[in-house]
Amino acid sequence: MRFSRNAQERNHKLTDERIDAKTQNGAAKMKSMPKEPEARRHHYVPQCWLAGFTDSGEKDGMLWVTDLGRKKQWQASPNNAGHIRDFYRLSDEQLDPVMIEKAFSKIEGEVAPILRTLDQELRAPGVEEFSVLLPFIALQWARVPAFRPLVFNVLDSVAREKLAQELKSEETWKRALKKAGIAEDAPGAAYESMMEFYRDGRFSVNVQTEWYVQQTFKAAEHILPTLAGRSWRVAISPSGGFIGSDNPVVLDGPKNEMRGFKNAEIIMYVLSKHVVIYSTHKPEPAAFVNRKYIAHLNRLLLLRAEQVFSNVADFCWLDEHNKYQTDWRLFSKDKMLAAVTS
Repeated sequence: MRFSRNAQERNHKLTDERIDAKTQNGAAKMKSMPKEPEARRHHYVPQCWLAGFTDSGEKDGMLWVTDLGRKKQWQASPNNAGHIRDFYRLSDEQLDPVMIEKAFSKIEGEVAPILRTLDQELRAPGVEEFSVLLPFIALQWARVPAFRPLVFNVLDSVAREKLAQELKSEETWKRALKKAGIAEDAPGAAYESMMEFYRDGRFSVNVQTEWYVQQTFKAAEHILPTLAGRSWRVAISPSGGFIGSDNPVVLDGPKNEMRGFKNAEIIMYVLSKHVVIYSTHKPEPAAFVNRKYIAHLNRLLLLRAEQVFSNVADFCWLDEHNKYQTDWRLFSKDKMLAAVTS
């Protein structure tokens, strides 16, 4: 069938109009479609790791959360444990506010099958598995709430020392203002008022999440070579019993000394209720894993934790007299530390 020129033009016009209408309708529908809700529950310990402490060993299982500070205990799923609202949320409007949470999710996607396999097969990680686990452990040390006051205190101390140097005299203060590009008569720049402010202890450093996140990745990268240079072994309990915590990378070492990754006598990370990976300076024979040994390792975690995660409510631990206990309400960090330092 043939069309006249005018008919063809009308047909093209109608077709174009239909396409425009469909495009506009599609755009309108996209605008009206609800956006995917932003993740506000940021896990500082991964759900795939918490799954190893549930009753079933799966993410949909249940575990016990014990809050040592508040003296409370409750059951929760991995999704409802080990998180803080907006913990990694960025404030820079030019960036995706949840890009760090997404980055952690990607890393956890690589680690999750390893954690599950080791827990199910009750074995040590292979060479390739270990190469994935080690950076994960380094990052886990630096991404938890306990890391932030640690790194902030360093910054605050350095900042205070620098300010004290700059306020030694009015001349040193003027030089500091000039170096910073601040006019001497700028609001708040007067030497006398700044000295009063500093002496009164009102000086404080205020940092945003972006800075903490940056320090998290820097710290993990910094300690990774030290971790890789140590000797590592695995302790396995077929019946379970190991607990996890909100400060899961444990360093233990000489009494009355600052402990770091270089001088720590032992570095421990619990992979699941069945498997613990630990490091010593020198190769040592595998530990004999019985209930008292499990209780000993659990005590190391309790000493550094605010919250612990376990598959049972009555997990085991050793008290300050090395007595085997299963009632967490009897645990006292003060008594334990007093016994250690005495």
